[in-house]
Amino acid sequence: MLKLENLDVAIAETGEIRLKNINLTIKPGELHVLMGPNGSGKSTLANTILGSERYKIVRGKILLDGEEIQNLPPEERVKKGIFVSFQSPPEISMVNYMRFLKSVLEAHGLDPDEKRIKGILRKVGLDEEFLKRDVNKGFSGGEKKRAEMAQLLLLKPSYTVLDEPDSGVDVDSLKFIAGTINEILSRKAGVLLITHSARILSQLPSNFMVHILVDGEIRATGGPELVHRIEKEGFGS
Repeated sequence: MLKLENLDVAIAETGEIRLKNINLTIKPGELHVLMGPNGSGKSTLANTILGSERYKIVRGKILLDGEEIQNLPPEERVKKGIFVSFQSPPEISMVNYMRFLKSVLEAHGLDPDEKRIKGILRKVGLDEEFLKRDVNKGFSGGEKKRAEMAQLLLLKPSYTVLDEPDSGVDVDSLKFIAGTINEILSRKAGVLLITHSARILSQLPSNFMVHILVDGEIRATGGPELVHRIEKEGFGS
């Protein structure tokens, strides 16, 4: 399981506390939904799980199957089975997407088979010509999200953090994203889905847990009924 235990997190450069006493446990095959207003610390939490140098853990632990990983660099966390998809993935010039995917697979000790890569790409609704393009350069919002879903399906991580994958995408892209989440859940991967909207939740299993993050603290935890309450009353309720 992926467990965040009594976690306090600060901005590394300034020391400003951004997350306070975060406790969250995600078991294999579980879907957890994290919601909260802008600036509440949702992306900070995603970055902290991955191990971004922008943030410093001042108290608490991150445990992966009982092993403390809070001091490991991002690449080691990824190798151990953690995948994080961000709202705005970086552009990489002069590196086409096929080369990028092969490098990522090789780094994880996986077979960089072109036939499988092309098959996964088609599965998320992208054609083979896409593989010739520089990574994320000129990609539309939907293409970026679908490309990250392709990485997710290729890597098969044990735990996935998705930072607003439904933001700024059309209905068709949303369908592919929801389909990918359903597939990895069926493989018993744990998922933390960060979202502002209930739009994608209607296409996912209904037995998810919801956590409401406000001012860096988890203020409420519950089931799908909590989403309906938030939509009706807002985060101030």
